[in-house]
Amino acid sequence: MQSIDFFKNVKQSTLKIGDYDISVPMFYQSLTSMSVFLLASLEKVRSILPTNRVHPYCVTPWHCIITITAFEYKETDIGPYNQVSIGIPVFLDKPSPIFMGILRKPPKTPMIYLHKIAVTTEKVKAIGLEMANYPEFLADIHIENRDQWLSFKVEKDGKNILYFSGRKINLKPYPKESVYPITLRQNEVLRSAFYFNECQAGISKRQSDVNVEFGNHPIGNNLKELNVKRVLEYHYWPSQQAFLTTADKVI
Repeated sequence: MQSIDFFKNVKQSTLKIGDYDISVPMFYQSLTSMSVFLLASLEKVRSILPTNRVHPYCVTPWHCIITITAFEYKETDIGPYNQVSIGIPVFLDKPSPIFMGILRKPPKTPMIYLHKIAVTTEKVKAIGLEMANYPEFLADIHIENRDQWLSFKVEKDGKNILYFSGRKINLKPYPKESVYPITLRQNEVLRSAFYFNECQAGISKRQSDVNVEFGNHPIGNNLKELNVKRVLEYHYWPSQQAFLTTADKVI
């Protein structure tokens, strides 16, 4: 259920970015999303990180986690658009304990280093670059909404980057939560905050509830090189609200 109360006490200001006047924090009044947490090679993931300040979650001494999150932003302050992001849950300036996410609970507000973000409008790309140096690129994101499955296919220049399909699993009440997106600009770490309203969500650890395939585009091939092994967990949120802050430097 959508609620204006979620935004009621959040004060916005106007920010000029290029040709755009935007309101910050940015409100996302209506969205659908799903996310999958995948086991990947710790060595391979470390090799793509641009700074030694971020440390991937060590699920085992040899494995970490990557996330793929797909959004259909239906109503936002910057217009409707689709997005698929590749992220890496990290600690900042300290190494991860072993068995994070298995024997040890992750932080209440996790930090996600953003590796790649596919978006469908030039406006979103320009704003994201200026706000927080989000690693966004323009792509075609095709959504297929079937009776039991929701699918996102990301393509660029006629080549497939990835296909992400999730089952519409049974829903339960889900509390408010927040995430810290982490990016880099001129070797400086930036951190923004993404706050989500309470909603209904489905969560599953079953491999059969989700399907991820990497394509033959160079980005897809680079993702294959991370040696993704298996699904750890899958989340489905059919109706959400959120707001995103601007980014601050983390000293």
